[in-house]
Amino acid sequence: MKNIVLGAAAILAMTTTASAAEWTYAHYNQPTHELHLGVALEMAQDVEEATDGELTIRVFPSGELGAGPAQQYTRALDGIADVTQGLVASDTFPLPRTMLMELPNLFDTPQEAVDVLWENIELFEPDFQGTKVMALFPNNPAALVLNRPVSSPADLEGLNIRASSAIGAGIMEAWGATPVTMPAGDLYNALQTGVIDGALIGIDGINAYRLQEVASHVITNIPGNITMFYVVANRDSWDGLSEDVQAEVLEVAEHALSMKGADAFAVSGEEAIEAINASGNTEIVELTTEQRALFAEPLPAMVENYLDQVSAAEGFDAQEIYTAISQ
Repeated sequence: MKNIVLGAAAILAMTTTASAAEWTYAHYNQPTHELHLGVALEMAQDVEEATDGELTIRVFPSGELGAGPAQQYTRALDGIADVTQGLVASDTFPLPRTMLMELPNLFDTPQEAVDVLWENIELFEPDFQGTKVMALFPNNPAALVLNRPVSSPADLEGLNIRASSAIGAGIMEAWGATPVTMPAGDLYNALQTGVIDGALIGIDGINAYRLQEVASHVITNIPGNITMFYVVANRDSWDGLSEDVQAEVLEVAEHALSMKGADAFAVSGEEAIEAINASGNTEIVELTTEQRALFAEPLPAMVENYLDQVSAAEGFDAQEIYTAISQ
């Protein structure tokens, strides 16, 4: 009888082990980055708890399963990882609907953007036909980091300003500056040597790349843009889960995980302001309401032009999405 009981226990253990699944989660950020700590590890912990261990997630940071942001979405599509985390504007796989969230003068906080996006998630789902969206969220609204003070677009006339996307470049052109494309890792030397006069970048990025060491001014409260990030799961990996486990995962993913990403960036932004002020080298200047209006004035024409280009190139009504997210 004892052998029968032990045999049943062994079979139960084998069945439990066989029914459990482990996913891989790949991203290119360092283990100290807010997205590793506040999104990737949080998702791994929340999913394991929500599913009572039926699904666990092993996180591979620092590009261990593929370097850089350009191919992250493709790695999820191809099953190189079960989950990938990436940057919408830097990915070679086009996500044109989601990019509309980056148009200027829409959101004051990352949390506001998350709420608006998930209230309208059906408008963005066609971008993700081959995957399952786990999270979509932005960083903090962009600031200008410069080696001079500015109070109106006229002060940017003819300056070389780094922008990270086509939308950022359009904003710079609308303000009279010359947009420059370069990796964020090159900004420190470019600002220090005068190759560029400034950069449009989230305030958390200013601190991450220590730009307060080589710039004299950070201009906030500009009607700039956000930068969108995604977390997606391979479709076959998702479909391989039971309906119960899928439901448990979605309870801690989607809006909930997106808000964790937004919160992580918000905290990082607050820490960045403290670090910039503590540097003693860089002054943070918040635009007045009147000054912000001067920067906002030329943007509607830029937005309309971008919407027309996207609609023509991609075959969907970009204006419909923009109207929904800008109300």
